[in-house]
Amino acid sequence: MTNSIEGKESRAIKKRRKTAQQINTADSFHSRLISPLGTMIGKCKLCGEEKELCKQSHIIPNFMYQDLFDETNRMHAIQRKEGALQKRGYRQTGEYEKDILCHSCDNEALGKLDRYASLILYDGYPKICENRTGLDGMTYTYCAEIDYVQFKLFLLSVLWRASISQRALFAEVQLGPHEERIRRMLLNGEPGDQLKYPCLIMTYLHLKKYPGDVVAQPSRARVNAGYVYKFLIGGMLYLFFISKYIIPEGLKDFSINPKGEMKIIHSPPGLARQVLGNMIGIKLE
Repeated sequence: MTNSIEGKESRAIKKRRKTAQQINTADSFHSRLISPLGTMIGKCKLCGEEKELCKQSHIIPNFMYQDLFDETNRMHAIQRKEGALQKRGYRQTGEYEKDILCHSCDNEALGKLDRYASLILYDGYPKICENRTGLDGMTYTYCAEIDYVQFKLFLLSVLWRASISQRALFAEVQLGPHEERIRRMLLNGEPGDQLKYPCLIMTYLHLKKYPGDVVAQPSRARVNAGYVYKFLIGGMLYLFFISKYIIPEGLKDFSINPKGEMKIIHSPPGLARQVLGNMIGIKLE
């Protein structure tokens, strides 16, 4: 009797395994379906729908590399080796990934955010943009009349895209459960309040002797009970705070707010040297 029960249980387990294998095989087969145009059909990471996927979705939007390209529209590809920068040829585009986003999400939803952010960051779009000095001596650029929803969602999209990427450059960007929360914010067009995943922007471009034509591998640092992700792109440092409780009290008002205001911090020389040393491994005077 016992042997009979064990035999039935064994057959049931095997049946469940076989069914699971069939499902996995079907999923695997479906994920490899190719459209007549030669593009992959699969699940879009943003909308979650089964659609034709893009062959090239940029993780960091290409416009953020524009100051890094030379006169032939190429940029130097570099890597860190033994504390020094080693040249390894040229590239004509930034980091991208295939088969992660559908055309609608990549070109329309995220593309719209990218196009707006390029106006703000590189084309002098804000009507109010003034260099100021705070009471503590900190200098910054005050910007106003920015579309809070579009710009905040753009910043979150860069962080989210880095998290879903399998590229080695973004290996340290692992948002865990925050990845799904930010995905829903992007999908629903909901930027949250000012301190919901705030991003501080800092620049050292006013320090002419420091290299501004650099993109560093994003890094993660633990601060108290949360994480900060650091992106260094063309002389601009983007600091994403995963918890609102770890952002320094005196800097909370510097991130983009619902009134459309933000303050871009001018990095002092000592901090700029530290950032460049930590992120790309070079020592500067």
